[in-house]
Amino acid sequence: MALHLYHGISALWGHEDYQAVCRQGGQLGDPLEDAWFLVEDGMVLATGKWDLKADAGSKSHAFHMHSVREGRQVEVTQIMSGWQDGHCPRTDLEGAVVIPAFVDPHTHLVWAGDRSNELAMRLAGATYSQVAERGGGILSSVRQLRASSEEALMGESLARLQRLMALGVGTLEIKSGYGLELEAEAKTLRVARSLSQWAGIPIQSTFLGLHAVPPEFQGKPKAYAKVVVEDWLPRLTDLGLVDAVDIFCELGYFDLEDLENLALGAQRLGLPVKAHLNQFHSIGGVKVAKRLGLLSMDHLEVLSEDDECSLGPDGPIAVGLPLCSLYLGIPYAPLGRMLQRGQRIALGSDLNPGSAPSGNPWLTWGLASLNCGLDPRTALASMTIMAAAAMGMQDSAGSLYPGYRAAFMTMSHGFQPATAVAGMGLNLATKVYAGNLLPQS
Repeated sequence: MALHLYHGISALWGHEDYQAVCRQGGQLGDPLEDAWFLVEDGMVLATGKWDLKADAGSKSHAFHMHSVREGRQVEVTQIMSGWQDGHCPRTDLEGAVVIPAFVDPHTHLVWAGDRSNELAMRLAGATYSQVAERGGGILSSVRQLRASSEEALMGESLARLQRLMALGVGTLEIKSGYGLELEAEAKTLRVARSLSQWAGIPIQSTFLGLHAVPPEFQGKPKAYAKVVVEDWLPRLTDLGLVDAVDIFCELGYFDLEDLENLALGAQRLGLPVKAHLNQFHSIGGVKVAKRLGLLSMDHLEVLSEDDECSLGPDGPIAVGLPLCSLYLGIPYAPLGRMLQRGQRIALGSDLNPGSAPSGNPWLTWGLASLNCGLDPRTALASMTIMAAAAMGMQDSAGSLYPGYRAAFMTMSHGFQPATAVAGMGLNLATKVYAGNLLPQS
């Protein structure tokens, strides 16, 4: 049993479990002040606060427990009563503010090559579709990934992951979808698995075979979708490479019938389903996603009145991707309006080589507050515990409640959620505790 006490915390945000945050309307409650938390084998065992007025300022016995892992109250009392005896390693965070590490539920982190030239094309007036017609877009990444060795792909992707972790990301999802052939998709998913092992953080591998129609199936999207669902998905699942499945449901890509067939195929294999919906057009996907019981519906930049009437707490979690709106110049998802309907909201980066190459969670936080209608505190919840829920990990990631993984960041004394919005992309973490590389400055 490896124990570690973190103390000297001026404010501890994100100390509630998922159900509590849902009861609070998707918003974090007030932070614990003068706080501590106890970690056992990398998991939070207990949280609490010091009573600095008791015992003339001595912290020896002046502590209160806020929440404790079930059945461990007596043991934690004994540990905390003797916290100065040297038997429990400890770190004084010297007045820092602590928040959970970010959870990113929507990335395409594994890719090869560079597509930054597409940004110049869009600045010159080209649309997303026109970029694709000129040889750019998803199929450009397909050509480069197929030509890349697994070792080279791992090297490129590892550099991106290191950057995300330094920005405070402690849990994330990685989608495939730039291979669009069986072995290339398997290569992508193997790299995602290797990244998780190397970094020591949870990474969900999502099979996005239905990302675009590959050259081999041009003009035959239904035939391609059938191969993906009936052949590739079971084979990749048997190899242990798939945690969830996804589809780009959009005009010119895949339709609602493809979504239904994918959901049925995934259901047979016990896999959760996500969907890219309403990025450019509303084609009825929100209502279908709710009926099929999808885990999440991502993008939602374009919503019809019928779509909005389908929103609510019993539907899939809506994952907003404001960095995509920033880069493509498309509308921002009206997340604040969705929240008013009781819709559960998460935020992701959509990190990808073409339409959201930044991946910066701090910029996501600022844009969500300034352009999507989320107050800074709700945006933080949407980037931590609610983002974990969009990955089906709401009981293990995105919070510092007992029983959750102890992945967190420290900020300077006086930090408030609004500080991150004012910083608009600045990395305000002084240290990140999230995986094998960390803690690091």
